[in-house]
Amino acid sequence: MRNTVVMSVLVMGWLACGDAPPRPPPPGFCPERPAAQVPGRPGQVPLRVRSPERLDAWRARVGLARTAMSAGAPERFEMWRAGEERLHTSSAGVPERFEMWRAGEERLHTSSAGAPEHFDAWRAREGRTRTSPAGVPERIEAWRTRAGLAPAGSPENIEVWRARTGLSYVTPSAQTGVDLSGRSWWATPCLVGTPGLEVATPRVAVTESGRAMAVWTENDGLDEWLWASEYTPTTGWAPARKVDLFRELPDDELRVRQPQVVADGEGRVLLMWLQSEGSAATQLWFTRHVPGEGWSKADRVLAHPLGDATNLELARDAAGGFTVIWTQFDGDTFSENVWSTRGSPSTGWESARRIDTPAPGFSLEPRVSVSSDGHVVVGWDRFDELEGIPVVWLSRWTPSEGWSAAERMSPPGVDGFYAEPVAGSGGAALALWSGLGAVEVELWARRFVPGSGWSSPELLEEVLGSSGAAQASPERDGRTLVVWPRARDGVTRLSSRPFEFTRGFRPREDVAPPPQGLVALDPRVVTVSPWESLAVWTQEVEGGRRIAASRYVLGRGWGPATWLDTETSARTGSARVAVGAQGGAVATWLHGGEAPGVGLSVFQ
Repeated sequence: MRNTVVMSVLVMGWLACGDAPPRPPPPGFCPERPAAQVPGRPGQVPLRVRSPERLDAWRARVGLARTAMSAGAPERFEMWRAGEERLHTSSAGVPERFEMWRAGEERLHTSSAGAPEHFDAWRAREGRTRTSPAGVPERIEAWRTRAGLAPAGSPENIEVWRARTGLSYVTPSAQTGVDLSGRSWWATPCLVGTPGLEVATPRVAVTESGRAMAVWTENDGLDEWLWASEYTPTTGWAPARKVDLFRELPDDELRVRQPQVVADGEGRVLLMWLQSEGSAATQLWFTRHVPGEGWSKADRVLAHPLGDATNLELARDAAGGFTVIWTQFDGDTFSENVWSTRGSPSTGWESARRIDTPAPGFSLEPRVSVSSDGHVVVGWDRFDELEGIPVVWLSRWTPSEGWSAAERMSPPGVDGFYAEPVAGSGGAALALWSGLGAVEVELWARRFVPGSGWSSPELLEEVLGSSGAAQASPERDGRTLVVWPRARDGVTRLSSRPFEFTRGFRPREDVAPPPQGLVALDPRVVTVSPWESLAVWTQEVEGGRRIAASRYVLGRGWGPATWLDTETSARTGSARVAVGAQGGAVATWLHGGEAPGVGLSVFQ
């Protein structure tokens, strides 16, 4: 029996760009969900191995770090350290809630109960409230976006804009060969994931042919596992299957976190994740899916792990090479640092190397961007032990010179966080970050021009609300689009500014909020062509959250928003979207409601 798709009236209005209204998925395109399970098995207690020596060393390190900082650091930085470093002195070890936060995961079935007051205060102050639908501050919210090109201004100004930029008046389909007319999102989602179990971190990749692979994690109360479902344009989503993992310690607790999935140019999909068993170090693992063959045997990225890996990022260049970025705690320096390796499953992986600053501190949430010609830029936030504030850093990789020395972006004495790098062709780069201003959060940028270096910091926006965390699309034809949530008059809507590496920023253009939408959260945007983009985001509404989408067309702007889900729930969120070369796109998110799981919608 196939999974019945929840039905509801979904149309908020469809795009004024020739799109059809949302429609249900074709019959039989949604897979049957497994039978509901209860986490854990009665009478069975899993073996939880914890090394007392490691915990004692961790607690000792916490005490020393906090004592050293408490003498002169302002209160908010003490809170920042408590949240960002995840150094918690607990007789039972590191709480699961903070382990989940450290992994950067957003989960269903999480609760704010038991969170220390100082951590909640810091999150409210620094804008990292991600799991609570009530009381979301209007200051900083941590959103990440993948965006496409958007011109500024109204349609009557487009001719002036074209003359200024040198763009010719050619329709999008004629320019790109990708025709999106008549396509629309599914009006009701497919739901996957085992009912009753905790699901987390849904991710998706789309191949050039339009096939897609959705992955997520499930916690059965004993272990965490990777699950995947494959989409075929002619038959829909296949039943979800557990990904085979290699285990050295089958009696110990298995944890998998932060799956990253990227499609290559030959229809294959690379899946990479963080895995640990018991008290063993967290390592990087990967497997590759080949159409008709399935998943390869799971293998380590590094033959000899260097330490406990934490945040993971993965990106692919046009030549088929992959850049892997992660952070790990290095005991020799008592710092959490950014590391990298490059390669592929076919050629192997280079030796890992550290790419961040040698100054003591804790690096967080690295982000990686790859240009159309293969240049790479990595950005991250680092809590500087000497300066006592978070600082934004970047490192650039070029085919001729390799990695550059780490370069500081945010100015001295000013909090900098939520780094967002954009790699441009020929070695150009754009650095974006949020900075704590005298009143509210500001949005800043710097440009790098080969041969000239970095420009001075440029203030993009200062608002009496939240400038949020800027996100940008990968460079395409020398352009990118910067997108962020922008608060005004009690409503937080999405704003966008196009950027050309040869000309700079264009004026801001806002995305129309959906009806009854209060706060736009965590937008993700993909570029279908240099002229068209698709955006998905979490939208706070009365009673909870929903997932919204909009399409952008050059010369016409953003279309009205469309709902992708069918229920309002406080646990809905973490939307992601991916697109293939022919314009096929897939969105995925954590779906709340009566039957929580992973939601999937296709733009076809």
